Amino acid sequence: MLLTLVDAIFLCAFYGLISAAFAPFVLSQDSSQLYLAPYALGPIVGRLVARLAIARVIAHISYVVEGKIRSELMAKLISVGPLSLTVKSSLNTLLVDALDDIMPYFTSFLTTLRYAMIIPVVCLVAVALVSPWSAFILFCMAPLIPFFMIMIGKGAERLNQRQWRQISRLALRFHEALSKLTLVKLFNLERTEIVTIARMTKRWRVETMQVLRIAFLSALVLEFFATCGIALCAITLGFAVYERGFDYSYALFVLLLAPEFFLPLRQMGLTYHARMRALGAMSGLTDLLHEKEHFPRTQQAAAPAAPAPWQHAPFTLELSHITALYPNGRAGITDFSGCFAPGTVTALVGPSGAGKSTILQTIAGFTELTSGKVVVNGHECSPEDLRTLMTQIAYIPQLPNLFYGTLRDNLKLGAPEATDEELCAALVQVGAGELLTRFSDGLDHHIGENNRGISGGETRLIALARALVRKCPIVLLDEPTASLDRESENAFLQGMASLTHDKSVVMVAHRAELIAFAGKVITVEPQAQPEGDLAQPEGDTAQTEPQTEAQPNAENAAAEVDHA
Repeated sequence: MLLTLVDAIFLCAFYGLISAAFAPFVLSQDSSQLYLAPYALGPIVGRLVARLAIARVIAHISYVVEGKIRSELMAKLISVGPLSLTVKSSLNTLLVDALDDIMPYFTSFLTTLRYAMIIPVVCLVAVALVSPWSAFILFCMAPLIPFFMIMIGKGAERLNQRQWRQISRLALRFHEALSKLTLVKLFNLERTEIVTIARMTKRWRVETMQVLRIAFLSALVLEFFATCGIALCAITLGFAVYERGFDYSYALFVLLLAPEFFLPLRQMGLTYHARMRALGAMSGLTDLLHEKEHFPRTQQAAAPAAPAPWQHAPFTLELSHITALYPNGRAGITDFSGCFAPGTVTALVGPSGAGKSTILQTIAGFTELTSGKVVVNGHECSPEDLRTLMTQIAYIPQLPNLFYGTLRDNLKLGAPEATDEELCAALVQVGAGELLTRFSDGLDHHIGENNRGISGGETRLIALARALVRKCPIVLLDEPTASLDRESENAFLQGMASLTHDKSVVMVAHRAELIAFAGKVITVEPQAQPEGDLAQPEGDTAQTEPQTEAQPNAENAAAEVDHA
């Protein structure tokens, strides 16, 4: 605020010196006041320094605010969990588009608003000192600009929110089409998808043009009233000069300063759409901000305490009559019991929809327990204990994902201190050693967005190697050999055999070879589902199987079979 005030004072001083130096020379060829012109360089330099300081302050505030927003947004994304419907449906829109629309509010609109609060007031005071009538005209015209800006802005806000919702729907629809591209081609639905996406794109273009039309209308209204105000000042000053002998220098000063009086108000109108876009983007974040936090955040990180006796590996896990819910409140598994011992590979088998993937997600802590208990090494775990246990778990879903970066970066994601020798050993143990020779740059091989350049089977092997590098005592695998050929599957099973002597390994299995590899098999029986609730939990595609709800007090949800 102080820098803006200094800038406004220098502005008035500059126009005062210019009008005093050149008005007599222009109107009566009197050059006696031209010596004042060089002094105008002082206010110019002062304004330049003030504007540079303001720009630096704005850049610092923008950096701090954007960092804070991104950190809070990431913390919220982590706290709601990976099964959040909002996160899975519009993650790219939340992290990219929302921030791009919100930040101009701080960098553009608020800065212009500050100018509009200070510069017109200083200019009005300066004009009132030399021409009270001109100051009265400016004072009467100034409120019309924000009034009409608010009136037009109400419609722009509504259109911006609608445009934001439309681009979110378009992004979600396009993502679904890409993720199900195989099914689209299989059932010859390309034409239908193209027509649907084209229709949604056209609607978004129309709504974007409607927002631009409102913005142009707002600019036209602002220019109209600013021009009328300057014209009225010029007319009254002209009559005052020729009829009452008003000083030429004062008249020129008012005419030069009048556009500067309206300029911040016009700029605020032009940047008002930045506020509307920010409000539209924030409305898109409402669902995420109000979503229940599955993993509550602590206010301050406590000093690490000594591990309790039950927290020492190896781990024996026992699930006793548990019922787990998804973040949207739907039941994932009901009344399940099972025991998973270290040194044993336990396979969960059963028909699709029985709840096998949900059991893995429950052990990993991604779903919420409503009843039952989890016992680890004889200790009944509280929700806080389960969150502590998550650091000891390596979980690989049905469709693992690699991140943009090198192969080394992906393998060291959970173990930054791992050496290149350990990374190569992990790849060899899971049967992916061939990648080191096929990639000419080895661990420095670059992996593109969405696993670009890597096949589905190779993606799964790299994800398995990444889990092994972490050296977690609990390993959860959801169909670990899916998308692997027979040779890669055999190599993977051989590597797993040498790594599971002290680990608790739980995996969902359908293939006979994988079931035969397990030392223990738990058959998860499909449970009866209440009538009228046959839909799969929304948003749980790609990483979860369709789940069913069980009848109350269902017993013996899973039968344990020791595999010889």
